[in-house]
Amino acid sequence: MIPTSIVVCGGGNGSHATVASAGRFENIQVNVFTRKPQDWKQEIVGLTKGSPWESLGNFVGKINKVSNNPQDFPGAKLWIIGGPAHVHHEILQKIAPFVTKDSFVGTLYAQGGFEWMCRSVFGDRIRTDNITYFGLYNIPWLCKIFKYGESVRIIGPKTKLQCALSDLSRKEELFLLLEKMFQIPVLQAPNFLTLTLTPSNQIIHPARVYAVFRNWDGKQVYQPSQVPTFYEDFDDFSAYMLQILDDEIQAIKREILKRYPHFNLDLIIPIKERIIQQYGDQVKDKTNLKTVFRTNAGYATIQIPTKPVQGGVQLNTEARIFWEDIPYGLCILKDLSEMLGLQTPGTDKMIEWHQKFMNKEYVQNSKIKQKSIKRNRSPLQIWIGYIRKSIRYLGGFLIKTQIVKFISSLLINTNIIILFWKINFLFSQFIFIRWKQ
Repeated sequence: MIPTSIVVCGGGNGSHATVASAGRFENIQVNVFTRKPQDWKQEIVGLTKGSPWESLGNFVGKINKVSNNPQDFPGAKLWIIGGPAHVHHEILQKIAPFVTKDSFVGTLYAQGGFEWMCRSVFGDRIRTDNITYFGLYNIPWLCKIFKYGESVRIIGPKTKLQCALSDLSRKEELFLLLEKMFQIPVLQAPNFLTLTLTPSNQIIHPARVYAVFRNWDGKQVYQPSQVPTFYEDFDDFSAYMLQILDDEIQAIKREILKRYPHFNLDLIIPIKERIIQQYGDQVKDKTNLKTVFRTNAGYATIQIPTKPVQGGVQLNTEARIFWEDIPYGLCILKDLSEMLGLQTPGTDKMIEWHQKFMNKEYVQNSKIKQKSIKRNRSPLQIWIGYIRKSIRYLGGFLIKTQIVKFISSLLINTNIIILFWKINFLFSQFIFIRWKQ
């Protein structure tokens, strides 16, 4: 049997764990697309000690080829991005010319509007070349690089995965491959909006970092022992701030369902319930939000990102907890809430605090600054202008798929039909109508 060729894109924690997991199997040929191919060995070891998978022993994933040139992976069936959301668009642009017909392109974690980026980069090729894009509701495990290019700690595997994809007719083929790669059951997520709204990193990280460093002036130096762990030291104030952000996501969900009750957002459940559901018995104390985080074995030993400075350490403001979770997490939630007419004081507070240390201004006077979003390559820049124009043009009224089809039938062989179908797609993503291309 010819092995299925996959390309793992990026050199982050998730990429290492994907290689260690998928590279164990003879019928999967794993390749790595990375900026630093010289730093990778031919095998990646997944260290499982202390995890629920410890009895399985360490995973040893073999690598077929490592390269910084995507042209070096001809015939790859699946391309999967393991890096954070703020590099997704750049990676998609680099690999797109070399993604062949009938391929799958996806990401381990689809926070940040991954589907909008795929639409922007691949365009008509999605249809003409049968390219199916997909994204996971949550990364398959909590993991941490132990030694770059050599080993990774697999700390907390999920009990199941949910996946959204662009072409449901290829679901079985994709899910069988993903289950083989990750050894975790894969279920279908109802839509990509579920992934955009998921109460996960985009609210967990900002709430926790703010709770610990809310009085930081950007200059104070700490001793490493003064910096608590991300989760095991989770305190009441962290839980309080996280609950505020979680409540605001649930308010967005309620407003969507109030207007469009047919839309499926069943996976957008309160964060406490979501963590218990995903980690199962790894959570020892399910009493409240604080105990759920403190006693989740899947969250054990994770540190808040810091950087060494003279005399100690400081919060690492270059980490993905800033550059992924703010512009590609909270800013999208904020803009969506504005479109729905909702107030989000907790989200506003988190964006405003974090942006001080990023030299950005995403929010001003509790309003999203669209010019700032554009400059920082948020996925909002790809679609938001078109969406707003479409909403204004249509007076904010819902256009049902059947009506669009009827109007289109009257406009055959004219350029106007293209406009209507584009408007229908934009509404399918943001005004919550499913439309199958």
